[in-house]
Amino acid sequence: MFPAGKASDSREVDKRAVEKGIPSLLLMENAAFSLYLEVVKILNSFKPEKIVAFAGKGGNGGDSFALLRILKDRGCNIPMQIIPLFPVTCHPSPVTGDTLKNFQILPESVEITEMEQISGKVLFIDGMIGTGLSKNIKDPVKTAVEFINDYKDKFVVAIDVPTGLNSDTGKIMGDAVKSDMTVTMGIYKTGLFAEKGPSVCGEIVLGHISANDGNIPETKYFVEDNVVPSPVKVDVDGYKNRNGHLLMIGGEIEKLGATIIAAESFMASGGGLVTAAFKKEMYPDIAGVMTGMMLTDIDEVPQSLNKYDSIVIGPGLSEWPFENPDVFKDFKGTITVDAGMFDIMLQNRDIISSLKKCKVVFTPHPGELKRFLAADRIEPWIEQIERFPLEKNHVLVAKSHAPFIRFFDKTVIIPHGAKALSFGGTGDALTGILAFETFENGLEKGSLRAVLRHRLAGIELGKKKSLSFHNIETLIEFIGITGDRDA
Repeated sequence: MFPAGKASDSREVDKRAVEKGIPSLLLMENAAFSLYLEVVKILNSFKPEKIVAFAGKGGNGGDSFALLRILKDRGCNIPMQIIPLFPVTCHPSPVTGDTLKNFQILPESVEITEMEQISGKVLFIDGMIGTGLSKNIKDPVKTAVEFINDYKDKFVVAIDVPTGLNSDTGKIMGDAVKSDMTVTMGIYKTGLFAEKGPSVCGEIVLGHISANDGNIPETKYFVEDNVVPSPVKVDVDGYKNRNGHLLMIGGEIEKLGATIIAAESFMASGGGLVTAAFKKEMYPDIAGVMTGMMLTDIDEVPQSLNKYDSIVIGPGLSEWPFENPDVFKDFKGTITVDAGMFDIMLQNRDIISSLKKCKVVFTPHPGELKRFLAADRIEPWIEQIERFPLEKNHVLVAKSHAPFIRFFDKTVIIPHGAKALSFGGTGDALTGILAFETFENGLEKGSLRAVLRHRLAGIELGKKKSLSFHNIETLIEFIGITGDRDA
């Protein structure tokens, strides 16, 4: 895993590096060289006719100036131009420090130009605004962002974060550069993965600048870099009960599909048995719907919990099915709380209080999380994740295109990449994997493996079928295949 954090964490990393004796000018040079390593690949594949850097007066502008110098120094003959978003003839200059130094030593062949003069196939370097943006962008930055986004024949590389993106929250501050690649420096920024971040960042690459030697501030955020889970261990003498017995707390017959998807996903993940609890009068409508799924009377569940290794409650549920709120307080297995349970717990806080000593995975989508926390419309998703009430034996899997898995002492971000997971039922499928993996591997390891298997299954669905092939049964098949895939 690699460290991640917010703008304040990034500044602290740079500050510590300088205090250790690494000059800030060297940090900027290293940032530019990290950019260079990615840009040379793009030059070979995209083959631009020119390179144009939009440069602000801060550190990102300095990185872009140093990049062009390094490219020239290493024999790049492609015409290079800069569009400085500051008056270059103003005295005193609005540009200072390391950025000014790199501006002053630009090669003479690098031209200063204007947007109206740009044409042809262009590699754009977005060096306008980096971390710490808290207000909507204004001209001349806004006009530059619109120009880059509207330009047709282009490849866009953003330095650290795309201009216009809040690096902490992932919110778009009025407008943002839509980059094809973002090279983020030192540590990953949380906003690259939250909310709208993935929609404007393109491929995210970590640029190493000699600032991170393991002695980093307590960010509590990390990005998982090993995104292919190891195969499920299958014992030669295994049998159904050893592979886990899941109790699915069923809901309304109209939402039976959610229960079935989670149950089938549990079995496809490696589970051994599934029993679904419904009201007895519903049996005739349910029996045989899923081959191999047993049924039990919901009224008998409180007396028979010790038969099960894992519980899933929430999919298809709209009301609490038990007389008492503390039915699960002594359950020793893992409980996965999803979907309708967040609205139910909002109405009856005694339920979540009764789970304090239980091993629980909460897995809301953004709307469920927002309702449960009574968040207003402007509170960032990442701040909602941070204030969700967790005990040491709890995990929050905040579902999104880049899921955030919050443990009591840290949050792990799983990079986006599974575009095919944008249809109904995929969240229920994740719930089933969570139920198996947390039984098999414990809360922390199991939650990570479950999200990675779900992600990998989505990627395989997109590759083997298509990104728009929205078929839940096929996704569940790929979930099963991910269990055998060798890392």
